[in-house]
Amino acid sequence: MRKLFKIIGIYLFLIVMSECWSPQHYLISDIEFNGATIYKRDKEKEFYIFTQTDVLKKDIIFRIRYNAKFIASLDLGLSAKCYAFKRGTVYDNSLLENTYSLKFDHPFKYKNATINANQNLFAIEEIKNQIEIYDTYDDDKIFEFSKKLKSECKFTSDNYEVTFNCSTSDNKNFEKKTIVKIEN
Repeated sequence: MRKLFKIIGIYLFLIVMSECWSPQHYLISDIEFNGATIYKRDKEKEFYIFTQTDVLKKDIIFRIRYNAKFIASLDLGLSAKCYAFKRGTVYDNSLLENTYSLKFDHPFKYKNATINANQNLFAIEEIKNQIEIYDTYDDDKIFEFSKKLKSECKFTSDNYEVTFNCSTSDNKNFEKKTIVKIEN
């Protein structure tokens, strides 16, 4: 009988440990898109803290936040008792960067050229190269326009409706809009 309890104990221990170290799997089911500002800077960009804003003053930054659904897995509830271990997060689908589209509903000036309304900024190579795309520690995706790009642009005082389109690796398509005011 003792041998049976030892075997069961070892088996349960292995289940708990394997669940503690295995990452949780999610699927991106939707995204949120909005303007952002840097609330707190750190040494590395992935640790910057951003807050949502409708008025872009010093920087032009847009943030994408994932809405994800948990994919069911074997979890007997025992892994939640392992507080010393932090489970990782894995997204089983991803946003495809080659499908990104970022459009403003009003024209604006870039250098001496006019960028027309509803023109994809990622299709203009000179502008695309000045938009840095990176992920933060809390799984937000950031689009940060360079200071040089912002200084070379002249925006009107109108509110801009900014439209972002993208697709995921499992063929979901997203179109999100936000309204921002961009100060020169």
